[in-house]
Order: sequence, then structure tokens, then C-alpha cells
Amino acid sequence: MATESNSAEMPFLEHLEELRWRILWSLLALVLGVVGAFIALQKFDIFMFLERPILPYLGGNKLKYTHPGDPLSVLITASFSIGIVFALPVILYQAWAFLAPALYKHEKRLVLPVIFGAIGLFVSGVALSFYVVLPLAISWLMGLAANTDALEPLSTYR
Repeated sequence: MATESNSAEMPFLEHLEELRWRILWSLLALVLGVVGAFIALQKFDIFMFLERPILPYLGGNKLKYTHPGDPLSVLITASFSIGIVFALPVILYQAWAFLAPALYKHEKRLVLPVIFGAIGLFVSGVALSFYVVLPLAISWLMGLAANTDALEPLSTYR
């Protein structure tokens, strides 16, 4: 589809070549984001922040793991999650740079307000879930077994 300002259309194979390069740049950003997150998780104590909702139920103890590979699994999972967040601006830019030439000016004008609205709603949802919903859910879930002596959590909260 041609834009209003540029009536020249790109051949199909050139579209594929451009898409390939945009995907490669996005993958490179993802790899760098994951590596950066992996290093940041080892240098800074980010897990202390992430464990705050469960701390009241640990009774002064630390989080426990049940398998020798669990610390590595948690580190890799957190690295991928945080790495995606780090790489998301580059990935979104690459997607926009590929799709923007196919849009009309009136369609392009809507993108910036939608992006800022989506980011605001996403951050609000994360904050609501981390500071309100997660503590309530953990409290409710940990209280389910409080009425029976048959079950005991690995963390001591009583």
C-alpha cells in the first residue's frame, strides 16, 4: 500500500529483506537485553525487591528452593522477563519502522497517543498487581491451609 507522500512501492523481495533485517535487529536487542538483565540480577539485589510481597509470611527466614538447579532457573527466567522489557523499545521501533510506510498520515497521528496510553495503563496494571493484588492473593492462599494440620508450607508463617 502506498502512502500519501510516497507513491513508489517496494517489490515483494525487498519487503522480505527489510523484514529480515528488522527481525535480526530485534533479536540482537533481545539478546543484549537478556544478557544485561542477567548481569544486573547478579550485581544488584533485585530479588530483594521482588520478594517483598512474600516477606511477611517467611517469619524471618529466606526463600527456599527444593532442587539444586532452581536458583539458575529463577535467574534465567527473571533475565528473560527483564530482558524483554529492556529490548521492547527497540523491538517496537523496528516494528514501527517496518509498518509506518504503509500507513496514511491520519493513521500515523493516532500511534503516539495510543503508545503513551498503553504504557501508562501497563505500568498502572503492574503497580496495582504488585502492590495490591499480589499481597492480597498471597495472604488468602497462605490462609487456605491454616485450618488444617495436614498441610504445612515450606515457609513458616504461623
